[in-house]
Amino acid sequence: MSDGTDRARASVRRFTWPIALVAGLLLVAFSLVPWGVSDQGVQPSITGLGRVSVPGAEPGDVAFLEEHTLRPGLATVVLGTVIAVVAALAWWRPRLRWPAVVIVGLGAVAALVAAIPVLADPAAHLFDERVNDALSQDSPLVGVGYGLVGVTVVSIVLIGLVVAVALTPAGGSS
Repeated sequence: MSDGTDRARASVRRFTWPIALVAGLLLVAFSLVPWGVSDQGVQPSITGLGRVSVPGAEPGDVAFLEEHTLRPGLATVVLGTVIAVVAALAWWRPRLRWPAVVIVGLGAVAALVAAIPVLADPAAHLFDERVNDALSQDSPLVGVGYGLVGVTVVSIVLIGLVVAVALTPAGGSS
């Protein structure tokens, strides 16, 4: 093989676990920021964990909305934590790397599967039916927030990383 190919393999293997660790932490962080936002009406903002903020709203109204959130980001917090821990262990112990590739890959796919339905219809997956019936309008009230986009992008990057590691032969440094 050429020297450039060997360097590329070494780079993929060297940076896999730090990247996976940071990506797992990013999944957790993006779950804590807005998954749903609106610039209409009262302009609510809803995090993946169900925290609702509505500028100028009464605390009782915000508490009602928070009670009726579905909290889809809980899954991505758990998955991000697992990915970060597994990546740290694989970085520390080389013999754990292949099981870690599988766990990180499955975790990334699961995080993507958790995010896609919310991307398709944020209001329906952030609030339960009681709130959605009260908010029923012709145009969507809640749009996609940057936290949801972040979870989606990080999940796709992790899947690409896992595929790159799985397709890279083990020769060279690890």
